[in-house]
Amino acid sequence: MENPLALGTAARTPKAAGVAVALAVALAACGDSNSAKSTPAVNDDQRGILATVDALQTASRRNDAARICNELFTSALAKSIQSASKHSCEAEVRDTLTSPDAELSVSRKIDIKGSHATARIREQDGTTSAVSFVKDGGRWRIERVAPVKQP
Repeated sequence: MENPLALGTAARTPKAAGVAVALAVALAACGDSNSAKSTPAVNDDQRGILATVDALQTASRRNDAARICNELFTSALAKSIQSASKHSCEAEVRDTLTSPDAELSVSRKIDIKGSHATARIREQDGTTSAVSFVKDGGRWRIERVAPVKQP
């Protein structure tokens, strides 16, 4: 069975051992600063998604796998990880996502359609994952992580 937590697979390689999730999110501001009413660089849903990514970064750096599995991932993703890994979501997240030095970057394009969204995340080793989000109770949660094949 394919690992539903493809993000962080680089952390298992000797080269990347000890690498933690660090998400660098950079969005350029849009609009003319001289205009009375400028267009916001990021809308509310994008802010919510970026807040989820920021929370993932913080929890990853703190080795807080429980928060990642219980608050940031959907329950379906946590169950899928448990099923695929044959141990708890928390144990798998600890093994694959929580380490102090990893660097991930979120693409500028966050595609939002209603209560679902996707963004691409690139790891420092060049691995790219498509991360799917779902709005749940007003908060964006991670519902799927899938590797993106490089050309």
